[in-house]
Amino acid sequence: MRLETLYPNSPRYFRIVSQENPMSDQQLPASARPAGRVLYTAAVLAVASAGAIVIDQATGGGLAAQLQHVYPERSAADIKMAESSILTYLFTLAVLGAALFTTMAWALRRGRRWVRGVGAAAVVLGSVLAGYNFSQPHPLMMTVAGVVPCVAGLAAVVMLWTKQSAASPTPA
Repeated sequence: MRLETLYPNSPRYFRIVSQENPMSDQQLPASARPAGRVLYTAAVLAVASAGAIVIDQATGGGLAAQLQHVYPERSAADIKMAESSILTYLFTLAVLGAALFTTMAWALRRGRRWVRGVGAAAVVLGSVLAGYNFSQPHPLMMTVAGVVPCVAGLAAVVMLWTKQSAASPTPA
């Protein structure tokens, strides 16, 4: 252990830095870098899934037509309300997914150990939501667009749990 000066001209501000893992020199091990890139890719795919929903709605409103086909006895106002609720739900999932994957990639770069556990929990939750989405009357394109970021997140989590990268994130 050694003391490191935070402010060169002030003798009162120090931090303790471990010799074997100095915080100022912390680097992401090569074995964990691909997982970080895959997490950033998953974040981009989550944003792209929201874009796919917008494109689907702009080109013909497939969701409203699908809902009208599944629920022919419902009024136009009910269909519009259901469409709005489903779109809000899907956009919220896309934004939360992008934020989660970006945060996980950022934390992985800083060596946070919780990334593997949070990633595993996110994959389980994403799988449950994907199963739920496939059971709903959403157009297939919207459902598949939402599953693609989850698959990329699963790939990143698998990479984080491999033997090579399992020991790589170091406590900060």
